[in-house]
Amino acid sequence: MRHLRTILLTSILVTWAGAAPSMQDEAPPPPAAEEDVERALSTIDGLRDEDLRFEGDIPILSGIANDQAVRDQASDVVESLLGTGIVRNEIQLSNDFSERFEGAATRVGASFDRWLAVLPLLPIAVAIVVAGAILAWLVGRWRWAFRHLSGNPFLNDISRRLTQSAIVVGSVLLALEVLDATALVGGVLGAAGVAGIAIGFAFKDLIENYIASILLSLRQPFRPRDHVVIDGHEGLVTSMNSRTTVLTTFDGNIVRIPNATVFTSTLVNYSSDSRRRFSFKVGVGYDVDLGEAVRVGVEVIRSTDGVMSDPAPFAIVTDLGDSSVSVTLYGWVDQAAHDFGKVRSSAMQAVKVAYDARDIDMPEPIYSIKLRTTSEVTSGPASKEDAAPAPGPTAPVHDVDRDDTAAVLAAGAEDAETNLLTEDAPRE
Repeated sequence: MRHLRTILLTSILVTWAGAAPSMQDEAPPPPAAEEDVERALSTIDGLRDEDLRFEGDIPILSGIANDQAVRDQASDVVESLLGTGIVRNEIQLSNDFSERFEGAATRVGASFDRWLAVLPLLPIAVAIVVAGAILAWLVGRWRWAFRHLSGNPFLNDISRRLTQSAIVVGSVLLALEVLDATALVGGVLGAAGVAGIAIGFAFKDLIENYIASILLSLRQPFRPRDHVVIDGHEGLVTSMNSRTTVLTTFDGNIVRIPNATVFTSTLVNYSSDSRRRFSFKVGVGYDVDLGEAVRVGVEVIRSTDGVMSDPAPFAIVTDLGDSSVSVTLYGWVDQAAHDFGKVRSSAMQAVKVAYDARDIDMPEPIYSIKLRTTSEVTSGPASKEDAAPAPGPTAPVHDVDRDDTAAVLAAGAEDAETNLLTEDAPRE
């Protein structure tokens, strides 16, 4: 092990000794190379009093230039001839007005000459851009070509728009390539990036709404004419476009909810399962046989038109009140075949008729009222003669067919814009 450490230490020392000369400052280039650089600098128009010296291996360039472009050109010459990537440019811009004007005029003239050189190619570049715009317009008209990309119309529309944008951008880039002006692309993209950030902050809500539209169109949490409650608004889904979800309330009103609100709000979809449970509470007297009240109520609900046998109806005692015992009755309705509200109403009426026929007492709330005067205290129940007349029998209702009025209104209120919802979308 001792010999191994000695060998490793010797190897490190030898390697360091071999690399030591390279750590020293490199010598300046030979006089011939320096003369070539000075000769090249002397040929640059607008540069005077030029001088090249070295500090170690770093070239230092000094002199007076009449334009910033001349100053940059001198640095490029030194870098290319000496093969170095570091040049300390100490060339000063001239303070003489005539020299600065001459430099600006030279720069403008050079730009003008470049544009004159590409002028014969300008019609070709314009033709490329026009052809790209026409092709993009035709792609926008060919909706059928994107209809079968996916089952989502919104994604198909986005694909179509992206294709149009790609065609336009590609034609512009090709035109710039023909004009040999691709250097403009970097500046344009940089400006577009800054503008995109500013627009993103300014239209944050619109962008959020658009992204929510994409996500909702992918998830499809509801279908057209589903019965939903969104952000406290209840109705039937009419349509969903790139901005809003449209509901038709059961009063026939149109409600437009921003898709961002739909995406972030609590959503209740009563149509996700055609089966829906209803319930209502009945108060019976304390002297009533609760077992009979529950049995009669369940039998009546089971025999009501529109109530499903599976799941079976049931009833439970839910509360012992001051004047009555609360019995809550439950039943299930197939909303695809029957109207939920009508079935519930029919069941309530049938239970009322059955309880009246079997003398199952459903007492009203009892209140004790005491009236005090200075001479006497009067209290007591009212006489039977003053009591309200007994209610007559209630006829049962058998109309439980679906009420499609709101559904018809919802179908007629669909927007002309593409509906992002589909009838055959899978349930979440």
